Amino acid sequence: MENINKCKELTGKIYVLYIKSKVALAEAHITRSPKLYFEKFNIRNDPEINIEIIDYLVTRESPVYAELSRKSWVLFVLEITKILSRSKGEKFSIGKLYNKLLNKEFKENISLDCFNEVLKVIDDNDQDSTLNKLKLLRDKFYAHTDDQINILTQDLFPTYNEVWDLMNVIERFLVAIYSEYDAGIDLRIDRFLNKYAREFEKTYKYFQNTMDTADTYRLERHFSKLEIEGFRKKTQHT
Repeated sequence: MENINKCKELTGKIYVLYIKSKVALAEAHITRSPKLYFEKFNIRNDPEINIEIIDYLVTRESPVYAELSRKSWVLFVLEITKILSRSKGEKFSIGKLYNKLLNKEFKENISLDCFNEVLKVIDDNDQDSTLNKLKLLRDKFYAHTDDQINILTQDLFPTYNEVWDLMNVIERFLVAIYSEYDAGIDLRIDRFLNKYAREFEKTYKYFQNTMDTADTYRLERHFSKLEIEGFRKKTQHT
């Protein structure tokens, strides 16, 4: 019974760490570009809101979001590489769970087939793979100073689409292993992102109503007169 509890406990810790990683990735993505995040997940925005304008306001007029996106991305990289670590010393990795089941240290009657897809990702030695790019960022840069982070080139980063594909592999593993316990899991993170929708709306409404000529001038440089007029007219309904 003790081993069974330890197996469930490790599985649960991997799940919690995954959710933490997923939230950090979503925060990095949505504060990097609300438009691209909404498009990725087919999220319908309020028809009263011009998504191009709100994307501009978040990415170009709100430096705090850029900093939040960077910090959330670094947190994501540090956490997700723990789950996918090959290191025997990593406490909460999928590899550790697999080895303990394989070596019968855990007595659970769990099919090891549910590990197949995720182990292929973990064991992939291709330096251009998504996981190995994340590990390079972790090992060479994120464990050091901000000055070193600033010298990173875009080539070192996987795309958000590539990273979300990696997350889908982990989610399929989690669903499979929890099904071995005849249990379901909640992988939704919308509740963690609602606060950003509220903050984006506040920023949007500020620029709709502001009489600051510097603010309105910057908008006018990036959007057509028709777009600006439509944007400002919405203040009559808010």
